[in-house]
Amino acid sequence: MDIFISYSRADRERVAYIAQALEAEGYSVWWDRDIRAGEEFDHVIDKAIKKSSAIVVVWSENSTTSRWVKEEAEDGIEADTLVPVTIDQVIIPRGFRRIQAAELQDAPTNPTQSVNWPEFLDSVRKQAGAGEKAGKKDTAKAAVAPAPTAAPAETQSHAAPDTEAPAWKRFLPLGAGALAVVVAGLLAFQFLSGPSAPPPPEDMTPVVLGIYPDEGFGLDQAQGLKAAFNDTPSIVVQDLAAPLDAMKGRDAPELIEGLRSFLATRNVIAIVGPSITEFTPEVLGVVEESGRNPAIILTTAASRRDIGWDDSNLPLFRVGSGVDERADQFSRLAQNTIASGVELVLLYESVPNSSEMTYGQLFYQRITERLPQWQQWSDNNQVRSISYTRGRIMDSFARPRMRGLFDQNKMIIVVGLSSDYKDLVENFYRSEDRTRAAILGGWNTGKVVQGVSADISIQHTRLFDMTDVYRSPADVNGLPDSRRFQEEFGPLTPALRQEAVAYDSGLVIKQAVSQMEGEVTAEQLVAIMRGQRFNGITGEISFSEDGATWGQNSGQAGGMRPLYNLSYDPTRTNWTEIESFDSLLSASVAGGG
Repeated sequence: MDIFISYSRADRERVAYIAQALEAEGYSVWWDRDIRAGEEFDHVIDKAIKKSSAIVVVWSENSTTSRWVKEEAEDGIEADTLVPVTIDQVIIPRGFRRIQAAELQDAPTNPTQSVNWPEFLDSVRKQAGAGEKAGKKDTAKAAVAPAPTAAPAETQSHAAPDTEAPAWKRFLPLGAGALAVVVAGLLAFQFLSGPSAPPPPEDMTPVVLGIYPDEGFGLDQAQGLKAAFNDTPSIVVQDLAAPLDAMKGRDAPELIEGLRSFLATRNVIAIVGPSITEFTPEVLGVVEESGRNPAIILTTAASRRDIGWDDSNLPLFRVGSGVDERADQFSRLAQNTIASGVELVLLYESVPNSSEMTYGQLFYQRITERLPQWQQWSDNNQVRSISYTRGRIMDSFARPRMRGLFDQNKMIIVVGLSSDYKDLVENFYRSEDRTRAAILGGWNTGKVVQGVSADISIQHTRLFDMTDVYRSPADVNGLPDSRRFQEEFGPLTPALRQEAVAYDSGLVIKQAVSQMEGEVTAEQLVAIMRGQRFNGITGEISFSEDGATWGQNSGQAGGMRPLYNLSYDPTRTNWTEIESFDSLLSASVAGGG
C-alpha cells in the first residue's frame, strides 16, 4: 500500500478530490470505502497502516480537534512517513509542526486546484516514490476505486450513529483479495453476533460519575448533582474532579485513571460532565476505549462539531444549552445591535502559545460561520473582535484608549471565564464611577453579578446576563423534586444555573431508573432517556432523537427555545427579563460616541 489518508469525516467531500488525484498519479490509496470495521480488525488494519509508504494527514478546522487524526499523525512521525497538508487556515496541533505542511487552503472546495498542489505531490513522491500510472494498477484495486467525483455527504442514523474512529477502524483496505474474504467473513460474524463488549462488573450497584473542576462552578455542579440523589441511596454518586487549569490543559491524569478504573470495575450507568470544553474529548475517548456505554449527560457548552458529537457512537445528551445554541442567540443579538447603529465588541478568551483552541476561540469561530457578514461589519467598524488572555482580561485594557470603550455607546460581550466578566464589572462598573455608556453582557453571569453586588454597589442597569435558566415554570413548582431543590438552594434563579442543570441531569437519571425492573443497567437507562419526557426544575426535559440536534434537550433549558436576556436588580435581589435593548442602546449617557 502506497498512501494512507488520515482526516476528519466532516471533510470527506474535500478529501475525495485528494484521494482521487493521488490514485490518478498511480498510487494505491486507503481512504473511505464505506465499509466499517470493529475492534476485531484492529490488528489487521494497524499492520496494514505500518506497511503504507506515506501517511497523509489532512489538517482542517475539524481534524485539528480529532484525537484519532492526532493518533494517526503520531504513527506517521514514529515511522517517519508523515506527509502533512492543510486545507483550512489552522494552527497545526503541538507535536506535529516540525514537518512543513503543504498549504492547500487557497482552494478550500477542491484542494487539488491549489497553487501549492505540485509542492504537495513532490512531498508525496519523496516519501512514497513515483506512483504507477492508473492503467498499470492491478484490476482488484481498480475495481474498488471510487468514482472520479466528490464523495456525497453522508447521512447519519443517530439511533446507532457511526463514530469518528481512527482511520484504521473506519476504513477497510480492499486491495488484497484474500483480506477482503477474511473481512467479509468477520463482518458477517459481527452482523450476526453484534459487537463484543466487556463482561459485566461483579458489583452491579448503579454508579453515577460526576466530572467537574474541584473549584468554582465545579463545586456548584457537584452539589447540584448530589442533591438530586439525596433520597435515592441505592444509586452511588461519585465525584471525579481536578483543578480547572489542569482540565483546560487536558492534563488531569489522576482523574482519567479514576475514570478508567470505575468503568472497568463498577456498574457505571451514567456520567454527568465533563463541564470543561477542552477536557471533553479526553473523557469521551476513555469511555469509548472501555467498551462501556453509560449515558453521558454533558455539562460542557462545547459545540457538537468540536467534540465529534454527530460522529460519535456514544449515547450523548445535554440538558443545558451549548455553543451552537448560544451562537444562534448571539447572531440575533449582533444583527439587532448593528441595525440599531451601535458598535458590537466581542471579547473572547485565548491562551498564548497553545495549540488547543479555548472555549472563547471556538465560540468566535462559530459565530463568524453563522454571520458571513462579520468581516464586512468589521471593515465598516460596526464590530470589533478582541482576543484577551484567559484570566488576565484587564491587561487588554491597560491603555486609556482601550478603557475608553466603556465610555462609548457600545454593546460589549465577554466570552470566557465568569471571573473575567467579574474583573470588568469591578473595575469599570462601580456606582461611584461615572455612568458607563457601554452595556456589558456575558453568558451565565448571574452568580458573579449577584456576588459582586453583595460586596460593592454596581451600575446594574448597564449589565445583562444571557442564560438558559431563569425561573422554574409554574407547572413544575409544586413537584417534590422542585421543593427539595428550593429547600437545599433556595428559589431557582440564574445565579443557581450550575446547580440547576446538574440537578436536572440527576433527575433525568433518577426518573428513568424508577421505571426499570430488575438490575439497573446503562443500556436500559439510555433506552428510556431517548424515548421519554422528564420533569426538571428548569421545566420539561426531552432529548431530540434524531436530526441535527439529537441528544440535545428541546425543553426550556436546552437553548433550542429562545434564551433569556436578563438584568439583575440588587435592591430586590431579583432578575428582570429584557424584552428589547433599544432603550439601553438608544443614546450615550456618558457623552461617548
